[in-house]
Amino acid sequence: MTQQQIRDNKYKELTIKPTYPLIVRKAIPSMIGIMVSTIYSMTDTYFVGKLNDTDMLAAVGIVFTFISMVQAVGFWFGYGSGNYISRMLGKRDIDKAETMAAKGVVLAIMTGSVAMILGLLFLKPLALLLGGGVSVRTLEEVIRYLRITVITVPVMLVSNVIYNELRLAASAKESMLGLLTGMIINMVLDPVFILILGMGVSGAAFASLLGQLVGAAILWHSTTGNGNVPVKLSKGMPDRFHTLEILKGGAPNFCRQGISSISSIILNNTAAGFGVYAVAAITIAVRIAYIASALVIGFGQGFQPICAINYGAGLYARVKRSFIQTYITVTVFLFISVPILYIYAEPLVMRFSNDAEVIDYAVILLRAQLSVMPFMGYYILIGMLLQNISRFGRATLVTVSENGLFLIPVTFIMPRIIGIEGLTLCKPLSSILALIFSIIIGIRAWKQFLAA
Repeated sequence: MTQQQIRDNKYKELTIKPTYPLIVRKAIPSMIGIMVSTIYSMTDTYFVGKLNDTDMLAAVGIVFTFISMVQAVGFWFGYGSGNYISRMLGKRDIDKAETMAAKGVVLAIMTGSVAMILGLLFLKPLALLLGGGVSVRTLEEVIRYLRITVITVPVMLVSNVIYNELRLAASAKESMLGLLTGMIINMVLDPVFILILGMGVSGAAFASLLGQLVGAAILWHSTTGNGNVPVKLSKGMPDRFHTLEILKGGAPNFCRQGISSISSIILNNTAAGFGVYAVAAITIAVRIAYIASALVIGFGQGFQPICAINYGAGLYARVKRSFIQTYITVTVFLFISVPILYIYAEPLVMRFSNDAEVIDYAVILLRAQLSVMPFMGYYILIGMLLQNISRFGRATLVTVSENGLFLIPVTFIMPRIIGIEGLTLCKPLSSILALIFSIIIGIRAWKQFLAA
């Protein structure tokens, strides 16, 4: 079977077959990938926590903010190019899809190289900006971790771009394979470098670098077969049209993750006023709370290519049906899973720290965040829908609302009014406000752009 025949079969499958089985089939690899990604993001925290060093543990949380910023750029380029690729596949224009795939990767290489050089030149100011000035010892550990992480940036960007291009072109299995392989290598190397070789946070950073290199190589190779859109660097020279399409199309994701990183910096700096234990507690609570929402995002990623390709083909009824089916599924999941995390909050937190002060506050933070999470499925999914039907402005507003429009001002206000209790309430309060905001925007967009 030729590559074009494989693409034709994929198109027919996505635009004709019943939507829910398609969503589930596309979602399973994404959910596995994002779950491994979630575990992967906790691996450094877990093994560094075994060293019983609060400064190192705080450093992991602080540098994770930088990693999130890099991922924000990678997903910006990846979603921007991937959304365009999906729409072109919906219109059966493979040449335009190939061109965009190459433009996205080249933009990632160029941006990553510049970021790496600047990061190495301004390492200490970057560490301080991220919130590393909690103590002299914490700053030393942040710089140690950050130095190697900065070198990883170009590879990380390329991985994120190709992963999203494959996934949004309905090649979830291939995208998952590259992602999982790199992460598994990282998780296997973490205990070796951190504990056995005694490298501490430097070991965590080296493990990440090696895992990213292998993952990027596999992802790139995956674009060459099974009807996927190949990355041909000969088509990758940046130009104004494609760069703007990438920046515009991926803006909601970049703004969401970028604002999330900024709010994390503000939250870490605010928490530092209460002590290193508060920063470490936030690091742990955020990781654990993300487990449930990560699976919702993973299931939503199964919905995205179906949404984008059917919207590009003008099949609006299928878009609406698939959204409703996805929303019902994730809401049921959240109402089952979140209470389990709430009940087992303390033993989960204790897996990451032996410090009684850190454990006590992390449990309080975690339960506060979990208290509103069962209702957040709509907020997550409506941002995806708006982005995939090319309503980028509204999608951006929705996706930045929780961690930007609401969390940042709430973080400045609440701890100053009621102290540590205010810090605890920042996340849940911003989530409630964002949900109300997303419902208002989502209902109006549904009536306006999906009338059919």
